[in-house]
Amino acid sequence: MDEIKVVFGGLSLFSNNCRIIDTLNAVSQASFHLEKHAFLGLGAVNYLDEVTIHSISQSKCLFTGNIISIKEEPNNEVVITLQNGIELTEKGVSALTVIGVDPPEQFYSLARLAGIRKEKLSVYGLNSSMKDMAAFIPFKGLFIEEDENVGEIQFLTRKSVQEQLPGVENQKSEVWKGFLDADGWISFRFQSAHFADAEEAATEKADVFLSAYSGFLQYGYSQFDGDFIAWERTRELVNLQRQDHLLLVMLHTGAIWLRDLSPYRPIQSRLLRPAINIDMKAVMDAGEEAQLPLLVWNRFRDSEDYYVVTIGLWQVFELLSSDDKLPKRFTKEQLKALIVSSHATANLTEESISLSKMPSRSSISER
Repeated sequence: MDEIKVVFGGLSLFSNNCRIIDTLNAVSQASFHLEKHAFLGLGAVNYLDEVTIHSISQSKCLFTGNIISIKEEPNNEVVITLQNGIELTEKGVSALTVIGVDPPEQFYSLARLAGIRKEKLSVYGLNSSMKDMAAFIPFKGLFIEEDENVGEIQFLTRKSVQEQLPGVENQKSEVWKGFLDADGWISFRFQSAHFADAEEAATEKADVFLSAYSGFLQYGYSQFDGDFIAWERTRELVNLQRQDHLLLVMLHTGAIWLRDLSPYRPIQSRLLRPAINIDMKAVMDAGEEAQLPLLVWNRFRDSEDYYVVTIGLWQVFELLSSDDKLPKRFTKEQLKALIVSSHATANLTEESISLSKMPSRSSISER
């Protein structure tokens, strides 16, 4: 495996030996080796904090979890094992328009966007060869009046975008409107095997270029090679900001991939929130098969360690799916009899207290 970076809070170490195990219907685990003196150099580590594993070559997070074991190896190393919990999240694509994309490629790229790793995907008929791509990325902060080239990057006006993408001006969907709502566009060519991989490469290159060019504009009005560019600031002191739309074109087929990159949460996720108008009487009158899971959940729910909370949650699931109930200490008739006897005992106690407070006959005669 390639070299990885392990992040403990705000500190990080590097390792060349890492293993991640993902299985269905089971909690995922990851283990990695660290030099003993390097790990001890971290100082006091809060074992309840999340630990993340990052791939250096791929520049992405591979695993997030909590430490469940640390073992010392004879070769002056330590082996740390992580385990992740259950994360109930919803993830969706805000808007996506595809034109001429092969079905295997569309299925593969959507699966990758959903978080499925490429080694877990096997799509029949998928072409994984490197392909020439063109990216068109809108931005705001610099109004482009003329097309200009800056190295491999090309600044485009609205008219040029419409000429290079015939028919785009006739599109009425919200995703096309969002793509055209910009002060200018940058375009460049590169190679990628799939649209999902091309998205990551294109956005990274665009962010680096726009950040560098924004810094350059603070010190001069000419381009990197010294040629003058016609431009106009739409707002003062605003850097060039990439917009949340990305258009990719696969050059040899002409397939178009246009996506809204803004975060999206389905409206249905609001139904996951607990209702405010809870019928407490119904909760208190719940049967014995529901009382025991409630007692178990009450014991675990306030723990700060979400691994412990997960264990309690699974115990609740097991109890709800079984016939286990609270032990029956009293029947209803016995409980009623106890209540009646308790009232009678209370009355007797009050009478005895009042009698004890009355003066005796001898004390009266003495007076």
